[in-house]
Amino acid sequence: MANNENSGFKKVIQSTAFKGISIAVASALIGAGITYLATNNNSENKALVTMKGDTITVSDFYNAAKDSSSSKQTMLNLILSRVFEEQYGDKVSSEDVDKAYDKTAESYGSSFSSALANAGLTADTYKQQIRTSMLVEYAVKQAAKKELTTKNYEEAYKDYQPDTTAVVIALDDEEKANSVHDQATADGADFDTIAKDNTTAKKTEYTFNSASTDLPESVMEAAFNQDEGSVSDVIKVMDTSTYSYKYYIVKTTKKTEKDSNWKTYKKELKKIIMAQYQNDTNFQNQVIADTLEKANVKIKDNSFASILSQYATSSSSSSSKSSSSSDSSSESSSSESESSSSEATSASEEASTTESSSNE
Repeated sequence: MANNENSGFKKVIQSTAFKGISIAVASALIGAGITYLATNNNSENKALVTMKGDTITVSDFYNAAKDSSSSKQTMLNLILSRVFEEQYGDKVSSEDVDKAYDKTAESYGSSFSSALANAGLTADTYKQQIRTSMLVEYAVKQAAKKELTTKNYEEAYKDYQPDTTAVVIALDDEEKANSVHDQATADGADFDTIAKDNTTAKKTEYTFNSASTDLPESVMEAAFNQDEGSVSDVIKVMDTSTYSYKYYIVKTTKKTEKDSNWKTYKKELKKIIMAQYQNDTNFQNQVIADTLEKANVKIKDNSFASILSQYATSSSSSSSKSSSSSDSSSESSSSESESSSSEATSASEEASTTESSSNE
């Protein structure tokens, strides 16, 4: 398999995995050895390889392998897998995992098996990575719901843009994008017709707001920031599903006046706040740190002493944020009481429904 295709698969693995965890492609043999030793405490002297005059035991292998970066990553993955499985295992179904797995497999077609092999993975180990990622995502989502304070709603409202309609041309080639842009901005040009004749997307007209996810953020921002009837420059965007660039040209056709009451947009603002915290690496790491602390995880081998350091340091960095959120919640309790019943119902419904990463 080509190197660039294998590299692309590793990126897909990392995008499928939770953003707060760097899932390295560890050696399957090292991973199996560490897992074996971790689950068979009395097997240190068990022979793995015999030869004339010598034997390589589980302990020999462990001591030789444990200081490598891939072993440290494997141990971290093993810890996170077990801790989050214990605390949130019933929140992610095998169907959720299979759905995410099948989505990646479908995108690779007949080359998926070789892509897995070249990445040092099997179907089972990749599914385990997906499962752990989904468990962490669930925990972070539940923690993010606690940040739905009046202060955060009001803060999100400041930059919120209400419904805007635009005609969008999506293209795969930069040279063609520049050529189409010249045509579309020429005097007397029929932008709608040019858009329909050239776009690679299924449609050309979109209506969206700041909470929408149908278009790249930079494309929506261009539409928000220009007047009705204006056409943007060519916008270059990385497509994270294929790790290739796409090019957009946007004409804003209608803008809605923003209401002065933030509660008008509460549903959309909630999406923005949730996404903000769910995509915040420091917040993610703090949730992981809290979960590890609850599980009373203790590293007994100095070779792995540093593997949880990123979560330990996140605790202090986010303490002020938690304090601020707590103060905000206290200050705004009377305002929030108006909608606490409906918010609680919504939270309950969301908590009982496990969403796959592709739906997030």
